[in-house]
Amino acid sequence: MASLAGTQIGKYDMIEEVGHGGMAVVYRGFDRVLKREVAVKVLHPHLADRKESRLRLEREAIAVAKLRHENILEIFDYSGPEAEASYIVTEFIHGMTLKEWVDETLDPRPAVAALIVHRLCLALQHAHRTGIVHRDIKPENVMIREDGVLKLMDFGIAQIIDNQKLTLTGQLIGSPAYMAPELISGRPLDQRTDLFSLGILLYQLATGRLPFFGRNPHEVLNRIADGDYPPAASLCPLVDRDLEDIIALSLASDPDERYQSVETFGQQLAHYLDEIEVEPTNAELARYFRAPEAYVVELDERVCATLTQRAHEAVGRGDTARAIRLLGRVLERDASHAGATVLLERLRKRERRNRRALIMGASVATFGLVFAAIQMIPQGDPIDQGKGPGSPSTATHDRADPDAGGLARPLDPSSGAEATPAASSTGTETHSDDAESSSTGGSTTSPTSKVASVTATNTTTTNNNPSSDRVKKPRPGGGTPPRPPEATACRIALAGLPLPTARNLDLLVGRRSYDIESLQVDVEFPGPFTVVRISDKRYTATRRITQADCEAGPVSVTIKPQAARVEFSGVPKDTVVVCRSGCSPAQQGRNQPVRRFVPVPIEAGNLRQPVTLVLKHRDYEPMTIEQDLSPGPNTIRVSMVPR
Repeated sequence: MASLAGTQIGKYDMIEEVGHGGMAVVYRGFDRVLKREVAVKVLHPHLADRKESRLRLEREAIAVAKLRHENILEIFDYSGPEAEASYIVTEFIHGMTLKEWVDETLDPRPAVAALIVHRLCLALQHAHRTGIVHRDIKPENVMIREDGVLKLMDFGIAQIIDNQKLTLTGQLIGSPAYMAPELISGRPLDQRTDLFSLGILLYQLATGRLPFFGRNPHEVLNRIADGDYPPAASLCPLVDRDLEDIIALSLASDPDERYQSVETFGQQLAHYLDEIEVEPTNAELARYFRAPEAYVVELDERVCATLTQRAHEAVGRGDTARAIRLLGRVLERDASHAGATVLLERLRKRERRNRRALIMGASVATFGLVFAAIQMIPQGDPIDQGKGPGSPSTATHDRADPDAGGLARPLDPSSGAEATPAASSTGTETHSDDAESSSTGGSTTSPTSKVASVTATNTTTTNNNPSSDRVKKPRPGGGTPPRPPEATACRIALAGLPLPTARNLDLLVGRRSYDIESLQVDVEFPGPFTVVRISDKRYTATRRITQADCEAGPVSVTIKPQAARVEFSGVPKDTVVVCRSGCSPAQQGRNQPVRRFVPVPIEAGNLRQPVTLVLKHRDYEPMTIEQDLSPGPNTIRVSMVPR
């Protein structure tokens, strides 16, 4: 197509070509009537003669004309369906695409990724409210204006929900690397389709890599359909579990298990940013795009200071586990951060101290139980021969006095021998500095007095007066973290795998990890909603749950097998593999290089997938392999026979 630069179309002067794609060429133009700079998107002539292509351009004009948002490219004019040249006119953006920024400048930071995707959530929230699904979210369709404002553009394949006749039924249109599974399979689309693409973009900005990749589009689409992607933290250690949960929920293969609205997605990102005191505003993004290197240095310092403060707050609440996770995030950014290093060392000392106290407590508790059992033996028992009706009751225990020649003397409960109980006796660990000296023999409190305190404490906990000063309260800063007040019990019913296999997996509920000892796992639900997931190289599961789900009964979570990936060992170079049976229809009977053999899907509920493969090489005899593939990685070792 000859360039239109230097020509006129209607009232627009075509100044220069600034971009082109498969459907159109974009020019920087000038509106002679309104005296302003514009962008003119002109459909390729060979497409302008096709009704379908003109319809797509018209649909973009109709879609974008409805939208007025600071983060959406504004449309000014449209040629009309009967014009000789088909074009639309929009505001002209001085800047670069997000794709160019990612390729040339991006230094991955989770906070920056959340900032960018949060702004796009706001733009899509406006579009979705007017009934428009973009369907082609990708970095190429996001412009970064010179002042740092993002502009979402190219609604050319948007689906207008209330006008289904404008959809391109049965066609696979868009960028494979950012496609949702329902786009690939031809299932019905809705707003959640855009959320999957946003999740891919969030992953890419946080790690610098795409979650679904391959040597060709077919391999990429297979991985999307299988939900096969490496955890973000494995590519960028700065990605924490909170952001991984957001990513997992947005990339769920089943739309029902994703975020159900872009508002919720955006709120979760805003909450994530609020935790590290980063404001999700255009001004904050402008600071980043204006001086990215300086901003990242300042951001790391700010995030480290905030996370360290949050860790101190967690320690104050007794949530040691969360404090350690927060400090880990700090040290990923700055391995020598003084505040984080000092606090982490304090927590480690406390863990060692508590471990010693726990061991001592276990011994004392065992002795206490035996001692209490002896005291509860009925008076008529032979062991109590010689005791009369006036003998002391079990409320005042007897103990041996070594200074009295083995004679028993009563223990006065008011004598001050009420030591802090051991952790295993009451469920509360000893946290004072005196506890360490007691456990190491530095205290004057005898083991016998500790037994007395265990008995006394166990008695007073049944007192109807909850304010009794005889009940010791745990001090903050260590021990088993108290259950958050808003946490409630929830039962997760696992399906799709037998228990012996499921036991090898970890169940993640929000930020907590649970061992799978049965297919019904009781967990703490932090509320108001969270994500339940299993992320493993062999199996996967993701489900968003709410308080109502937990109250309705066991929440069903289906564990699905990952696709089988095959690595051939010992094969000569240039060997090809042909799948005769057991593979996807697209793989059947097709020659593929062994190093590009795409994953083999495994149906849900199956632990094995039988396949028949044939290896071929011009210098070796063909070799047939019949093997059961397991989910995830498989290695097939072969020895081919020369011709």
